[in-house]
Amino acid sequence: MKKELLFFVGGIILASAGLFAFTRLKKKDFTTTTSRNFWEKVLYGVITREYGGGKPCPPDCSSRGCYGKRYTDVLCLDSGTVGIGHFASGGLKKVYEAMDTQKYFGRSQEEMIRNYADRDSGASNNQWWLDGFRKWVSNPKHNKIQDDLFRQSRQGAIDSAKQNGWKTDREFAIAVGVSNSFGNAGFRGKASMNDWDAEKTLAWYRSGSTHRKNRAIAIDKWFPKSRERKIDL
Repeated sequence: MKKELLFFVGGIILASAGLFAFTRLKKKDFTTTTSRNFWEKVLYGVITREYGGGKPCPPDCSSRGCYGKRYTDVLCLDSGTVGIGHFASGGLKKVYEAMDTQKYFGRSQEEMIRNYADRDSGASNNQWWLDGFRKWVSNPKHNKIQDDLFRQSRQGAIDSAKQNGWKTDREFAIAVGVSNSFGNAGFRGKASMNDWDAEKTLAWYRSGSTHRKNRAIAIDKWFPKSRERKIDL
């Protein structure tokens, strides 16, 4: 009974933290894209699908009944998926490097990277791993760390896009959206396959899965062609 109560209270804490972050983002004015707000705008509007509508995933680490991404996500997908960028597998290495793993897991960064940053590691089968990350993501002070990690993970796609003549907020949003699905190298391959034409690349991307269609719709909503503007990233 005690364990069930702690589980319930933990879920309430995560939900409250998610609602706080959602409200904070919702108040932002994204009418005009600038170099200063691009990353927050693309993360909120395109990658997280407006922060998943503010609805947190259930506290049992499944993704039943929720969509999008939230700062407070701790899921059992791919042996552990966490945070606003749904950092998983190799992506967890950067998260471990940015946090005090001894404090949250009782283990060194070296041990966490070596044993719990792989798709087959089974990290999320461990209650201490779930509890540690739930505690870490529930602290809004760590949202900035997550933002920085996401930007760093997608900067390579932006750099490649710039080198091939992409200059606008919409083009960069396409680069981020596609690379978030296929990785930075994958984005380069798909964009090259489409002659480094941003709209052709998006049209190809849109023709795929429902997830990709929804992301393309989000790009059109938050970075419409009619309001495309040059920015310097």
